[in-house]
Amino acid sequence: MSTSRARLVAACIGGSERIARAEATAPQRWTLARRAADGWCGATHQLLGDGVFGGDLHRTAITAGAATRLVVRSMAAMPLRGPGPGATVTHLRAGPGATLIYLPGALIPQRDSDHAAGLRIDAAAGARVLAATIVVPGRSGMGERGAFRRLRLRTVVHAGGRLAFAEDAVYEPSSADIDSPGMFAGAAASLTVLAAGAWPAGGEALWERLVSCAGIVGGGGSLRAGGSCFRGLCDSLGAALAGVAALETAARSGVDPATMPQDSTDATRH
Repeated sequence: MSTSRARLVAACIGGSERIARAEATAPQRWTLARRAADGWCGATHQLLGDGVFGGDLHRTAITAGAATRLVVRSMAAMPLRGPGPGATVTHLRAGPGATLIYLPGALIPQRDSDHAAGLRIDAAAGARVLAATIVVPGRSGMGERGAFRRLRLRTVVHAGGRLAFAEDAVYEPSSADIDSPGMFAGAAASLTVLAAGAWPAGGEALWERLVSCAGIVGGGGSLRAGGSCFRGLCDSLGAALAGVAALETAARSGVDPATMPQDSTDATRH
C-alpha cells in the first residue's frame, strides 16, 4: 500500500511561460521539458514501479496559470493491479486564457484488479482543456481480456464556473459481457477525449483528426457549458495512441492566444 501526491504549475513570469513549480512524492515523478519552439511548456508524468496496487492512492494536481500553454504526457501505460481496491485522483485547472493538454497513459486493468480513477477539470472563462482517457480491457496476450473485477471512471468538468460534464462509469465484466455494445464491443481499446472551455466551434473540429485515423470509430457531441466530448472504439492500442498524437498536433497548431476568444460564451454552442 502506498500513497503519493504530485503537483505541477505553469505560470507566465516576466512575460515568459514556464514551469513554476513541480513537486512529487514517490512513486510519482515529473520530467520537465525545455520550452518548445512554439512556446508551449511541457512535462512528463511518471508513476514509477509496477503500477497501481490494491490499497494505493495517488493524487495529481496540474495547473496552467493564466495565459499559459501546457502539455502533460505520460511515458507508458498504467497497469492496474490487485488485490483490493486502488485509486488515482487527478485535478486539472486552467486559468483565464490558458490552454492545458493532458494525455496520460492507457489504463490496463489486470486480473482481479479493482480500481477507481477520478478526474476533475476546472477551466476558467476563456480557458481550454483537452484531456484524453484510453482504456484497454486487460492484457490480451496474457488471456486477461475482461478478467478484472471492476474499473470505475468518475469525471466532473466545470467550464467558466458552470457544470459542463459529469459521469460515473463502471466497468464490471462479471456482471456483463465485456464485448457487449455497452462495453468494448470487441474493440482493443476505448478512447474518450474532452475538449472543455473556449475551443473554436466547441472543439468539434478536432474530432475530424480522430475519425480520419485508421482503426478508430466514434463520434462527438457538445457539452452543456462549452466544449465537446468524443468517444471512440479502437482496433488496437496503437491506433488510440496515434489518434491522440494527431489530436495534440491539431490542438497545438490551432491555438493562437492572440486570436482565441477570452470569454467562454464566445465559443459555446447551445
